[in-house]
Amino acid sequence: MKIILGSSSPSRKAVLTSMGFVFTVISPDIDEKAIRKEDPRELVEAIAQAKMDAVLALVQEDAIVITSDQVMVVDGKVREKPRSKEEAYEFLSTFSTKPQTATSCTVVCNTATGKRVSAIDEVTVTMDPVPDEYVKTFIESGEAMKYAGGLAAEHPSFLPYVHFDGEMESLMGLPKEKTQKMIEEVGSV
Repeated sequence: MKIILGSSSPSRKAVLTSMGFVFTVISPDIDEKAIRKEDPRELVEAIAQAKMDAVLALVQEDAIVITSDQVMVVDGKVREKPRSKEEAYEFLSTFSTKPQTATSCTVVCNTATGKRVSAIDEVTVTMDPVPDEYVKTFIESGEAMKYAGGLAAEHPSFLPYVHFDGEMESLMGLPKEKTQKMIEEVGSV
């Protein structure tokens, strides 16, 4: 059965590729900022489900569809993708001083059966101080604007400084183990 990743995230594409899947990408066209929830877990669930609904509206064939959303939580405050370079600098400046929680929700649906499952995943992240030139190069390139909290933990500039309490793939926005189990749960590919 065909696999469709409902995401334009380079990190999620990398995770799914590392799992050995060949897949098609459909970027969900939704206004994430129009979906608001106080609780980070409820927020990522609502956004990931809205992404799934948007992608399913475009799919006319039997497929396994995967969507996901992630936010960073710092001192109880949700951080999504930075809206500006200034906000990206602000976000990245706190990674070495405060623990952050990467909260994500992944949704998997089998279009042939309509079976849909979801799972929440959380990873606590801390960082050693990152050299200023690495942070500046990353932000000025525009890359920070693509990631929750402005951080691509797998990026070579950050990887040596990142510490976390779970799967790296969870930190990348698509938990490998949970995603595999959900794919199996909705029907084999």
